[in-house]
Amino acid sequence: MYRKQLIACYLGLMVGSALVAQEIPTSASPNSIDALVSMALTNNAELKSFEAEVAVARGQRTQAGFFKNPEVSFEFGGREVRDSENILQGNGTTLSVSVMQTFEFPGKGTLRKAIANKNIEIAELGLEQFRLSLAGQVRVLAYEHLAAVAEAQAAEAVYKQSNELASQLNSQANFGARLQIEIRLVQASLIKLGEAIKDASLRREETRTQLNSLLGRPQNLPLRISASLTPPTKRLDDTALVFAAQSNNPLLKIRQKELERSARELTSTRLDIAPDFSIGPFFSRDVAGDTEQNIGGAISASVPIWDWNIGNIQSAKARSAMAEALRVKAERDTEAQILSRLRAYELTRRQLGMIPSGLLQNIQEASTLFT
Repeated sequence: MYRKQLIACYLGLMVGSALVAQEIPTSASPNSIDALVSMALTNNAELKSFEAEVAVARGQRTQAGFFKNPEVSFEFGGREVRDSENILQGNGTTLSVSVMQTFEFPGKGTLRKAIANKNIEIAELGLEQFRLSLAGQVRVLAYEHLAAVAEAQAAEAVYKQSNELASQLNSQANFGARLQIEIRLVQASLIKLGEAIKDASLRREETRTQLNSLLGRPQNLPLRISASLTPPTKRLDDTALVFAAQSNNPLLKIRQKELERSARELTSTRLDIAPDFSIGPFFSRDVAGDTEQNIGGAISASVPIWDWNIGNIQSAKARSAMAEALRVKAERDTEAQILSRLRAYELTRRQLGMIPSGLLQNIQEASTLFT
């Protein structure tokens, strides 16, 4: 009789946590996991920083489309006129005004805007990647919280029943050797159950704190989740998953965009040696007895004699090679992660499939021994 009760206690402890998915009652209203994800995507502080990065990139793209401001030069001073014998013939003033507008070598501005566009795309993909990562973290923590709550409840229930069993055994009049063994077994189970309650309660509080942090809420706020721990039954196709990841994973898209950006940066760096031109009108007026006035135009440009931008070109080539290496690494890492997690999923699915379908009913029937 007592042995059957003891077995029922252990069965409840081992599988109850995988089958029970009810939250500990609190004053908080229950939320679905989708509602928690929506809350995180609205309130998460780190998400706002990624949104700000997109705004920064867009501002830089706007700035990249502007011409450089013109430069205005104004000179004013005194003027003396002397003959060949250095005898002063007259004095007066000198005035000159010029306006110069710099025009970039054709193609520089287009490349700069193309690079800025890539920065926007990378920032937007970074935002998308974080949103997906945040949603995934919330879902994982929500199920971990449900599991911890279920484990704590199951352990507490079995602890209570085992404690009652120990009291019943101690109250027996015939205190034989067999009964002493059963009492010691129950007492040992109480110690293990106490440890299980402590561990599950700690995980429950840790996951609640982490979830509240992601949701942008006070960390000590009560949390109830309206969801169940349903064992996975669907078999997944590894080839289809890898293909979907390579087609849709934001990180892979980011690495591809970084490679495209580095190619444009290399072209832009090579074009930097081409001279920019400054063109504009000038006016000068000299007064010293007679008046001399000049009106015309000016043009200036840098001449690449000493600096051919070789070092920057080498650096741009290295960054392009690094971007390609990171893209390849991201593809391989993504495939490896998917296959690794798929193996873990399949192992769990098979293990759960080995549990007899009537086990839950048997556990429930066994638990009635304590009522």
